[in-house]
Amino acid sequence: MAPWLDVALPEGRSPAQGFEVEYIACNLGNLVLSSGHFAAQTFTRTRAASRRAPVDAWALFRVRSGEVWLETGGQTIHAEPGAIFLIPLNNDLRGRITDYDGLLLTLPRSAFASVAEQFDRACNRILSGNLIELLADYLDTLVVRLVEMSPDELRQAGRATAEMIAACLQPAADRPGEARSSVESVLFERARLYIESHLGEFDLTPDRVAQQLRISRSNLYRAFESVGGVAGYIMRKRLHAAQAELVGSPGRRIQEIAHRHGFKLASDFTRAFRREFGVSPREARERARR
Repeated sequence: MAPWLDVALPEGRSPAQGFEVEYIACNLGNLVLSSGHFAAQTFTRTRAASRRAPVDAWALFRVRSGEVWLETGGQTIHAEPGAIFLIPLNNDLRGRITDYDGLLLTLPRSAFASVAEQFDRACNRILSGNLIELLADYLDTLVVRLVEMSPDELRQAGRATAEMIAACLQPAADRPGEARSSVESVLFERARLYIESHLGEFDLTPDRVAQQLRISRSNLYRAFESVGGVAGYIMRKRLHAAQAELVGSPGRRIQEIAHRHGFKLASDFTRAFRREFGVSPREARERARR
């Protein structure tokens, strides 16, 4: 960290007590992501340090645990767990952290030149709102999956992450079409994963999905508009999963299969199955057997 930050132990802590750091850093093409745990520390970056190691970029912080106190650009930031904030790295800064866990995305200005003005307006304050919460969830998921990705997948993830950050940090009015598309695609993926992991639960409804993902119903409905709506998507997923089990487990009772896939009544399952596939569950099983 020495090329761009002067780091020191906090007051009252000696080098003999040690300094623990554990983190990963990953190149995502135009972005660099670092994530991990840092022991308590103080840090400064002055214009002299900026001349030694110029960094024309922003730093996007996501605090998972611990606290950060930061002074930069004439502003003071106190970030607690869950906070996201953006700072420019070409300014003087000083601050301190407690034992801290979080992630940092370095965003080169050259990669975000078209939205630089909006990013500068978002700097030096705690960011909030539904889109920022969505961004936080996305970044946490990204960190978990990074270690399994190939180099090509990392580059693709970098491009998707850049679009997601631009969509969530800018006011929607600046780029309404692109922002809506990027946000809705991420919303759809989050909701899809939640739905598919809870298909067998009777109370899986659009309202529950929106509540669990902490998004508005209107945003959820827009994300699923192109696939016929949330309720229709849940129904189709249940029916196709039930059809696969119906054919793959010929000894299992149809009522049991219906129950396992979120249908309280076998009659409701039969009607919905016929609407979707044009035959009854019993007829579908018989055709598969023949």
